[in-house]
Formats: sequence, structure tokens, C-alpha cells
Amino acid sequence: DTDKNKDNIQSRMVCTEKGGLKRSGGLGDILAGSIGTFVAWNKILENQSVQEKNTCEDNLIQDELVLGCWMACCLTKKSTLRAFQKRKRSMTAPDVLEEIGDVMDEIASSTIEY
Repeated sequence: DTDKNKDNIQSRMVCTEKGGLKRSGGLGDILAGSIGTFVAWNKILENQSVQEKNTCEDNLIQDELVLGCWMACCLTKKSTLRAFQKRKRSMTAPDVLEEIGDVMDEIASSTIEY
């Protein structure tokens, strides 16, 4: 779950992706790194928006931060599921890392042209 509170308005995004059936050490690090990546990308987009329009819409930026946290959760869970399907109970965090690139490409394929 990710929440936001702006002007006493709360919204919630829930990641309903199915994850793998094993929780190994290091998955929290993968999630944290993914969140950091999406937050950094959000900051880059925010800076570009400010430079282009000389304005910064707080609601949009906060929505993007919540969306970034949700995306990181979905990315981690999908990658964990894929790694678990291949390695079963021997799955470890490095196996999940091997899946992140392909899963990210699948997630982003509908919005990014190569």
C-alpha cells in the first residue's frame, strides 16, 4: 500500500501483483533501490517541468511519488514471482535482480517507444 495525504485528502494505491512464494534476504534492498530509482526519475521530471513551465504542480508531483512507490512494489513482486517460477525454493535476491530488466521492459513497453 502507498498513501498520500495532501490537504487532508488521502488516497491509496494497492499493488495486487502476485509475488513469489519465498521471501529471501535482500528483497527489501531491491524494493528500496527500486523506490529510490523511481523517486529520482520523478525528481528529474519535476526539474524539467519547472524549467519548461516555470511552475511546479505539487499535486502532480505527489501523485507521481505515490505512483513511483507503487511501481517499485509491482516491479519487485513481478520480478520475485518470475525468479521463483524459475528457481523455486532455491531462489535468492540475485535471481530476482536478474529478472528486473525484463520485467521493467514489459511494464514500460506500453508507454515507451524504443
